[in-house]
Amino acid sequence: MRRPGFIAATLLGALVLAGCGAQGVASPTPKTVVGTVASGPTLPVVPAFHLKGDATKGNSVFGSAGCGSCHTLAAAHSTGTVGPNLDSLKPDYRAVTAQVTNGGAPSGGTMPAFKSTLSTQQIADVAAYVVKSTGGQAP
Repeated sequence: MRRPGFIAATLLGALVLAGCGAQGVASPTPKTVVGTVASGPTLPVVPAFHLKGDATKGNSVFGSAGCGSCHTLAAAHSTGTVGPNLDSLKPDYRAVTAQVTNGGAPSGGTMPAFKSTLSTQQIADVAAYVVKSTGGQAP
């Protein structure tokens, strides 16, 4: 028959030894996820998304709409700091058409909506300009 003190000491010793050398060892992570994984907000498809934008015309729209007063875009020689740096962000065509049309930001920013001041074609044009200027492919 074993004594309770001996069993407790043995268990304690085993736990201490199990912890030795465990520093920096990562535990395995599951390969499958049960449930849903949160993702970023999905931007809507707006009418301008379905148009082919003209980047050359978009350059003048970017200037006349005052985009450079808020955004940095090297191609436009603008250094605004209120909105995101478009050179770093490298938004896609869908994102630009949605943001320019509806304003705001995925996280609730202060960008105004331009759907009442720019035509759908002008929004497509400025989107093409921003996407092309930041190295992306506009449709």
